Amino acid sequence: MNLLEIRDEIRVLSDELQEAPLGLMTDVQLDSIINRGQKRLMMALIDTCPWYFRKEVDISLVITQREYNISSDLGIDGNIVINTANQKLDFDEGGGALVATITAATYTPATLLTEMKTQLESAGALTYTITYSGKIFRISASAGTLNLNAATGPNIANGIWATIGFAATDLTGFNNYAGNYAIDVGAFLMFESILQQNAGSKPVPLIYLNPTDNFLHETIGSTAAPSAVKFWGYKDNDEIYFVPTPNANGANQLLGYYFRKTTTLVQDTDSPGLPWAAHDLLVYYTLKQWFLRDGDKGSATVKEMYTEELQSVSMSLSNPQGPTPGKRPGVRAIQQA
Repeated sequence: MNLLEIRDEIRVLSDELQEAPLGLMTDVQLDSIINRGQKRLMMALIDTCPWYFRKEVDISLVITQREYNISSDLGIDGNIVINTANQKLDFDEGGGALVATITAATYTPATLLTEMKTQLESAGALTYTITYSGKIFRISASAGTLNLNAATGPNIANGIWATIGFAATDLTGFNNYAGNYAIDVGAFLMFESILQQNAGSKPVPLIYLNPTDNFLHETIGSTAAPSAVKFWGYKDNDEIYFVPTPNANGANQLLGYYFRKTTTLVQDTDSPGLPWAAHDLLVYYTLKQWFLRDGDKGSATVKEMYTEELQSVSMSLSNPQGPTPGKRPGVRAIQQA
């Protein structure tokens, strides 16, 4: 379901098929509650289906650097980093090669859309529309010819294409193109774990130091080889630290597992950042908030529907393979396969 379909179902289930009759919420009000519901349902489901919200990141340790910013050092805060390695967009409008140079900076998807439009229109003669919906970037020109030279452009080595989900293939013959794969820029919520991944060894979890143990951040040791880093913790809301401090660079020395936040739904075509089975649950959550405005009218029924749906979804998502009739193979059989 997308945002438009969610709103429509809410209005159907509330028996008010037009916007704002008898005090029904406007689109803006509904969207606000839907997005709040996304966040709450994510927290309700994160224990049931951590596999859906979990992502991973390789962490490179830097010599003598103990503290790492989640945005600038790890790049997992829901933003898109553009630098000299990925700032070129090769294209043409039928009259020869052109290049749009995206200013090096850290962007949200919305600000990157604006910057791409500005630079495309500065380099070319057409008017451009850039969108990001359903985790897919789309580039379209107002008219005329648009070719995206993602394979043969002169600036491929510094191209933006992988960053915005386009494969290394030239796109020609149309003036509207969608990325080949989704770019998930859900914002960082929290780390689940961080592991030491020494070459040839099984990854070993680092020990987490909770905030009350932060004195250890200063006293637990001076410096050691990257492979000897054993502890991690939060220094601040957007910074973590490792101890002992590495005495040399360690490329991809650590492996981090973290949970991402849901992305705010803005466009009618945007889909919730929740498993498909939880989309109806989001409808019931929003209806529950609506009936709070309307006293007890229908509230008991909606609360019951919400509770039953939450239990059903939680049970189904706890096994991502779905119901499994019969006996499953044992651990020994799996190990020997």
